[in-house]
Amino acid sequence: MEKIRYTPDCESVCPHSPDVHERHVSENGFASGWGMHFKPIADYWFDFHLHAKPEAGDNLLKLMQPDIEEASRHNVKGGMLLLHVHSPQWDGDTTDSLGYDEIGAATKEMVADGKYTWAVWPHYTNPDPGIIYAAKKAGAKGAKIHNAPVIQDAANPDLWLGSKWQATFQAMAECEMPVIWHVTQRLPPSPYTGGGRNTYWKEGWENGVTYGNEELLQVFLRCLERNPNVNFVGAHQLHIGWERLDALFSGYPNLYVDTTIGCQLKEWDIFYPADKAYLRQIFIKWADRIIYGTDDAWGKLPTNHHQLEHIRFVQQLDLPSDVLNKIAYGNGERLLKMK
Repeated sequence: MEKIRYTPDCESVCPHSPDVHERHVSENGFASGWGMHFKPIADYWFDFHLHAKPEAGDNLLKLMQPDIEEASRHNVKGGMLLLHVHSPQWDGDTTDSLGYDEIGAATKEMVADGKYTWAVWPHYTNPDPGIIYAAKKAGAKGAKIHNAPVIQDAANPDLWLGSKWQATFQAMAECEMPVIWHVTQRLPPSPYTGGGRNTYWKEGWENGVTYGNEELLQVFLRCLERNPNVNFVGAHQLHIGWERLDALFSGYPNLYVDTTIGCQLKEWDIFYPADKAYLRQIFIKWADRIIYGTDDAWGKLPTNHHQLEHIRFVQQLDLPSDVLNKIAYGNGERLLKMK
């Protein structure tokens, strides 16, 4: 009977786990071929985009324990929480945020644990370099800003270009804090991810907003140009396609995106071959600019665990091991200077 021979495909197209190759030489190839189909898997995952809303007196690490345990089942070993913070003198609505001293107390044990960190999230009406410095002192490693209230209030997006916000970005640069920014918001619904139609824009139109996503994106890009020492992470891939992101990555060396929402693959789903081939090229080309994240809500918030859908998306691209680990945890931990 003729011997069945194994003729593998090109490793650059169909990569295998490094241990598969090691077995070819270990002990003179004694176990060569065992587990021959094993694909690369991430060492672990670091979720760059998580939400929580602690109250005064809370211990966020204890509040998150059920979520941490759930995520650990999927090999998620750390992450960054995006927390609403206001400066003491701010006269805005404080029902949705805490002062930085209270946030510092709520996150003290979490910061000491070393696996999770947090980002300071001021309201668009509360630019204050002092918030950034105080948050840094309390253990924050990142910053977050969001255009949702800008849209809903029909505020002028050029506000981010004003002197107060530019001074706040300069504080982020001095504190070596990357800023994750929810810049735009799609109009059509997204049934695949559970997103509704015209989210945020409905309220904005009622209040007289006249600009659109392109105007918001252009302000964002001008902030990148003015603040080359700040690394900006576009949440949800900026709600634009990968062809345009390909061009923007080339033009803006301080631009990153996270995998939240737009990079999900349901458990019953697979990629179309052409989609996978294209996405795989993009993720390999820009492996240093794509950061794993889910946008999940932890602690007292209603929890929607989307770890598996996001992990499946990245894993099923069949990326080389080094690329996979950059996206899974390397880029996020590098930007945040996590130990």
